[in-house]
Amino acid sequence: MDVFLDILRGLAAIILAYLFVFISALVNIVFERRTLAFMQDRLGPNRTGPQGVLQSVADAFKMLGKEDFAPAAVDRRLFTLAPIMVMVGAVAVQLVIPYTKGWTSQDLNIGIIYIVAVTSFTTLAILIGGWASHNKYSLVGALRSAAQMVSYEVPMILALLVVAMAAGSLSLNDVVTFQSGYQWLVFYMPLTFFLFWVASIAELNRGPFDLPESESELVAGYGTEYSGMRFGMFFLNEYAGLTIMSMVTVTLFFGGWEGPGEDLLVVYGVSVIPFIWFMIKTYVLVFALVWVRLSVPRLQVDQLMAFAWRFLIPLALVNILASAAIILWAPQWKWVMAGFSWVVFLAVVALFDPLQRRMLRRKRARSPMLTRG
Repeated sequence: MDVFLDILRGLAAIILAYLFVFISALVNIVFERRTLAFMQDRLGPNRTGPQGVLQSVADAFKMLGKEDFAPAAVDRRLFTLAPIMVMVGAVAVQLVIPYTKGWTSQDLNIGIIYIVAVTSFTTLAILIGGWASHNKYSLVGALRSAAQMVSYEVPMILALLVVAMAAGSLSLNDVVTFQSGYQWLVFYMPLTFFLFWVASIAELNRGPFDLPESESELVAGYGTEYSGMRFGMFFLNEYAGLTIMSMVTVTLFFGGWEGPGEDLLVVYGVSVIPFIWFMIKTYVLVFALVWVRLSVPRLQVDQLMAFAWRFLIPLALVNILASAAIILWAPQWKWVMAGFSWVVFLAVVALFDPLQRRMLRRKRARSPMLTRG
């Protein structure tokens, strides 16, 4: 009987995890459309449901009704496996996220390493799908995704190492506990947050890092040959990733579920108010991701790679070396860390545009064709 109950609990947990992915994706689609419409001073979806809130539901039913076919030349097993694999990262990350006070599915002592491992499944699935499609556009999009994964996971891991050094643990629960009393790491490590957040945008393939599916160049990149719900799973994973990655960022840098009134409402031993604070912080970051997509134009391939290897990775190496020295030798290391991180972060923000203009001028001087164009 106990085994039967354990199986039922496991099935319920799997269903809830997938439901969360699908629901968050549908919510984010409407949220992004309405936010972009507001920023661009135009109407967003406002016909289906009150204020258009059911537009994503209508789109989901439309997607289910579309013909799901595969071209004759594809590798059918890998072509089918890729959209299944793409959901693994979004579902598996939920295992270690502390949603509210005193409640986490599994408090792994290597939670940070686990997140890096499972989030790589999305890029692996894109690579498999592009290769299996037997289409040059799909293959180029998949190779771009692999290049992004290699390039931007390096500064992401280096940023996560700084968080682990500061908290003294790889457990996400310990990271949240370390930030208790509103001593959020974003206040002490804005540079580390910047590095992690930019790398996470690239991991999500969101603008300005959406080169694997850039419609203006590659039709739809790795998803060119996909249709129906197989395409829908890639699409839903991208939008669910907005919430999942924002949750991870909130956990690491914004104190997780911490907020006023933590013990005001407890239902079956689960604190509700901290969960509400957790979701509010999450959707502030989702809004920021939408804002970045609207504001920053897509990078070129050479700019994408140069930004990672010439800018983010050297900056991340300097950050990890300086952070290790500060934590090791400074008595009040948090304040020293805050001073160092804020100075470097503000310098990066202030000098980024002038340095980019100087590099562009030098590039034009070396290339007369660019000057004439």
